[in-house]
Amino acid sequence: MLFRCAAFIFLVSLGSSSLAQTVTIRVANGNDGRPLQGQPVSVSLLYEQGETTPAKYDTNLSLRTDANGEARFVLPKPAPAHVGAQVRLTSEHWHCVCMVLTVTQDVIQKGIVDSDASVSEPRRSPALVKAVPGEILFVARPFSLWERLLYPFVKG
Repeated sequence: MLFRCAAFIFLVSLGSSSLAQTVTIRVANGNDGRPLQGQPVSVSLLYEQGETTPAKYDTNLSLRTDANGEARFVLPKPAPAHVGAQVRLTSEHWHCVCMVLTVTQDVIQKGIVDSDASVSEPRRSPALVKAVPGEILFVARPFSLWERLLYPFVKG
């Protein structure tokens, strides 16, 4: 019986280590949580000097968010030490830095949230600003009416 349990644990750990890790980048409206679809996303896989790299991999990926505001990619084996992601919002009327450089293991284990500090706390739901493991969440806030009216004058 002990041998069967040990063999089962070994096979499960072997199977899970060979699975490819998918990372999701999600872009959401900070006011109402709606997904921002059709947004261009750039991802950089950053290996450190001396780190083992896969034989064939793209270091720079160009993606676009789907109807759910999500873009996905699969990490190569071995995974890079760091991941950089950026969303270039198609409208200029959004508050969002929408750029993150992070440790890959943090994304896989905890998830990462990148939100604009100007998104008002009372209007955000806790579920909106919570990333799940394997996810990078960008929270953007649309300009208010006054910001839209003043934008042409301050854009410089």
